[in-house]
Amino acid sequence: MRHVVCLLLVMASAALVAACGVGTTAGGEEAVADGRTEPAVMCDGAVAVMAPFSGAGDTDLVQMNWARVALDKFNQDHQTSFTLAPYNVDFDLAAGEHAARTIVADQSVIGVVGPKTSAVTKVAGPIFDTGGLVYVSPSATNATLTDGSLKNFYRVVASDALQAPAMADFVLSNLEPQTVLVVQDDEPYSQGLGDAVAAQLTSSGIDVKRQQVEIGQQSYSSIITQVSPTVNVVVAPLLVPSDALRLANELHAAGKYPTIIGGDALFNSAFRVPGAYVTTYAPDISLMPEGRNIIRLYQSIFGSFESYGGPAYVAMQVILTAANDVCQRTGRITRHDVALAVPKVRLEDTVLGLPVAFNEIHELDGAQIHVYRVTANGFELIK
Repeated sequence: MRHVVCLLLVMASAALVAACGVGTTAGGEEAVADGRTEPAVMCDGAVAVMAPFSGAGDTDLVQMNWARVALDKFNQDHQTSFTLAPYNVDFDLAAGEHAARTIVADQSVIGVVGPKTSAVTKVAGPIFDTGGLVYVSPSATNATLTDGSLKNFYRVVASDALQAPAMADFVLSNLEPQTVLVVQDDEPYSQGLGDAVAAQLTSSGIDVKRQQVEIGQQSYSSIITQVSPTVNVVVAPLLVPSDALRLANELHAAGKYPTIIGGDALFNSAFRVPGAYVTTYAPDISLMPEGRNIIRLYQSIFGSFESYGGPAYVAMQVILTAANDVCQRTGRITRHDVALAVPKVRLEDTVLGLPVAFNEIHELDGAQIHVYRVTANGFELIK
């Protein structure tokens, strides 16, 4: 029921903004009879968001809701009338391809927040590029996404080129590894992160074992047998937090307690494994001064919140800032102009606690990786 209620809020809010928004001036203001002014040009258009909102996953609705709040806040602050076009896509490749083609065909769409996952980004990206749409992901971290093959792709988070070394360094410096078991699924995010961590640990002289699992796998009995007394660290860059939780629970049920460390996808309350660690590209925004007002706004609409979705707020800000700049300068908004404007965007204060701007390969300037320890009361920042 939680998912249905929140989705209705998302959709109702979109209708409200579409009905009540007023535009930002882009060519001066015109006086009306009662002495008020109204904008000469209406700044509007739709931003598609590719993120799950109707499944039973651990991060369903979180990114969509954060993007919704960002759009509403931007419209309020800038007197614009941008709207949100939600597309229910998680890691299903066929769904991602279909949604991408539908989005490109919708001429009202001026930009895309997403995709959520690296695998879908690899499928949808070429479609968006051909359609002239810029797409800013809040969570697709595979390092190869910015190798030049996707011309309109940007992300507001650190890539795995930073996260993998940070994870390996933390294992080496803090966990006294004897033998490390790397457990990864078949999503490019998990593959890329797991491969890179394993390579760095191996080059440092650590004995590393590897195990492949499937997303949503219900039993890890074959993994449990691989955890001998010398395996004191399990690196689990899994995509789904409940998968990692199930793995931890099965290990503990078997009387095995290696230290578990996962990647950014596990920075979610569904991963309730006290004593485990996660590396993540986004800080706990509840601890960021810049994020507190936004959190209050989010909670007033949706109740509890997840820090995992904070980058979706920033990704939406990037696209709307670019679109509004185009509207202010030219009096109209086109996909092409928005795509050209995104690399020039700089947000000084964000809920992520750092400025947001992009380098020449569309990566986040000054991107950082944080390490958190899972406690009974949530996540505790370690470094």
